[in-house]
Amino acid sequence: MKNILSIFIFVISITCASQHKESSEKNKISLRQLSNETKRSSFKTYVNNEDYFIKTIDVNKDGITDKIVSHKPYQGEDLFIFLGNQQGKYTLALETRNFSEDGGNIIGNIIPIFNEKGFTVKTYFPDRGYYEKEYNVIMQNNTWLLRNIIYKTMSDISQDAVMYICDIPQNINIQKSGWTDRITPIPEEKVRAKKCRTEKIQNTAYFIQDPDGYTNLRKDKSITSQVLQKIKSGEQIEVTDQNGDWWFVTSQEGKKGYVHKSRIQSK
Repeated sequence: MKNILSIFIFVISITCASQHKESSEKNKISLRQLSNETKRSSFKTYVNNEDYFIKTIDVNKDGITDKIVSHKPYQGEDLFIFLGNQQGKYTLALETRNFSEDGGNIIGNIIPIFNEKGFTVKTYFPDRGYYEKEYNVIMQNNTWLLRNIIYKTMSDISQDAVMYICDIPQNINIQKSGWTDRITPIPEEKVRAKKCRTEKIQNTAYFIQDPDGYTNLRKDKSITSQVLQKIKSGEQIEVTDQNGDWWFVTSQEGKKGYVHKSRIQSK
């Protein structure tokens, strides 16, 4: 009888110890998750973070600057809105995507919307051709809406080519799950001329003009970024994106990267 009782007590003690260990592990996981969520929702996490860039914009038009944080191209798809207060602190107001696409357009710039609460995210296709998208996000009754997308693309590459500018209403709440599935795409090519505005394309030639005799083609939009190639002054380049101070270009050797706009002249 004593042996049976001893075995019973031993089994109970092992079970309790196992349950205590399991509970302890769950608590540790919960604490780690809480810690990661806290870091993710803190603006300080993204300051001097090489994977992100920060734009200072008065998003909600209250006279106090806010911070928009986005992954850099090819680093991810996160976008955060931190609203500022008079004490200089920032509170996370929105966590969403920066509209980059896997194998498609990548983020180029974020700019304010004139005289309206919100911001515009500009994306571009980096490899060939011309394809830009402007996502206009507005703040309405404490709801973040993707109001419209302006698609810009060329009809073809001939001398008679035109640019299609397609302003497509969306009105999608980007705080709800699955919102990307509701985006209305650019009209199909066969009906694009009827549904979109067209502009004649001005064929502008771009050249490097640098007092040093050459300029650096860089991997990213920074003077400290990796140099991909030295392009001689007078050499013609193809400009794909003109957003901001650093333009995305292609050299005659086919290398793609960024050149500061002060080193580019047009003819």
